[in-house]
Amino acid sequence: MKSYQQYCPVARTLDIFGERWTFLVVRELLMGPKRYTDLRDGLPGIASDLLTARLRALESAGFVERRALPRPAPATVYELTDAGRALGPAVLALGRVGLPLLGAPAAGDSLHPEPVVLSLRAAFRREAHPGLLETYQLAIDGEPFTVAVEDGAVTTSRGRDPAAAVTLEASAATLVTLLRGDQTLDRALSEGVLTSEGDRQALDRFLSAFAYPR
Repeated sequence: MKSYQQYCPVARTLDIFGERWTFLVVRELLMGPKRYTDLRDGLPGIASDLLTARLRALESAGFVERRALPRPAPATVYELTDAGRALGPAVLALGRVGLPLLGAPAAGDSLHPEPVVLSLRAAFRREAHPGLLETYQLAIDGEPFTVAVEDGAVTTSRGRDPAAAVTLEASAATLVTLLRGDQTLDRALSEGVLTSEGDRQALDRFLSAFAYPR
């Protein structure tokens, strides 16, 4: 790895995270540990040897660690250390800057559920929804996620929450069109590309609270 060779905390951080794919590896681990194969699936286009190199660099710098899962499903997973989790605000800050730049998904763009769900942390419109306290359950391309809002903070996690105010099921592409305002909720429901259970007003609040900037 090249170094800026500057006595500066920003330069020292960029010595590690200025390399291509490194920040996206951190993004992939923000919602919990993953196996190597899961990381490969979430980072289409990265070469296997390059992913291995990025993981080794992050391990060596103390941002990522490996852990062996016990039986009956033994596996090795990668997860963020405390130092790695401290990068969360930096990743989300990049997301907030990038949301207005996204535009509609291009034909060649990969569109995976987890980055879309993670983007909700950056998209949350705190000023428009002060005091919002609500939990939403999502099934995006068949993968379950929970989104919780409390005290102006958003947490996203894998898995279900039976106490959620509303459950919605859609593809990642459909959710993006709704968040961007490219189609209406009523149309998505009538066409069957989105289904929901629970409070309709909670569903309206969800789409309003997490609408992408235009």
